Amino acid sequence: MPKVTDEHREAMRTRIQDAALACFFRKGFVGASMADIIKEADLSAGAVYVYYSSKAELTLDAARRIMEQRAAELQDFGTADEVPPPHEVFPKLLDTILHDAPFAPLLLQVWGEASHSPDFATIAAEIYHELIARFEAYLNVYFRRSAGLAEGVAQARAHQIAPAVLALMQGAIVQTAIFGDASHARITDAVEAMFAQLVD
Repeated sequence: MPKVTDEHREAMRTRIQDAALACFFRKGFVGASMADIIKEADLSAGAVYVYYSSKAELTLDAARRIMEQRAAELQDFGTADEVPPPHEVFPKLLDTILHDAPFAPLLLQVWGEASHSPDFATIAAEIYHELIARFEAYLNVYFRRSAGLAEGVAQARAHQIAPAVLALMQGAIVQTAIFGDASHARITDAVEAMFAQLVD
């Protein structure tokens, strides 16, 4: 019997997660069943259950994946020759999120599940702490290297602002979900204008 490689396992997990995300997008986390996911993945039930023993396990893995993908959008600017300003970095990140059609609605579902599921709340908290840390690291570098603030002042300001950045991004996602794609440009323009105040 041929040996199953790590690459094959990862590819299968990704295939199943992709199927789950498609089903979650159409039916929601609660509405989508394992039977729906198995059909979407075009695999046998046995093949799916090799990798995921339950819908809950798969749901948590898929939720972690969609949130971690966006956490990785912020690169490390610590060694960059030039550090772009917040009114370029954060609206660009937000625009990426809003253009990824399945992602923003799925985020809302994750947040909803986190309000009553300890497992989801744990995952959300881990990713949010990582996002805030990435926002803070970028802002610290920007305030020191591009805005000319002293190291301690830059770090304190970055630490103070980073949670508000996450809150603003979350609010923009919610508004777009409620008001629709027509509000996309207005919201990103408003976010850009607000972040522009940081360099004044």
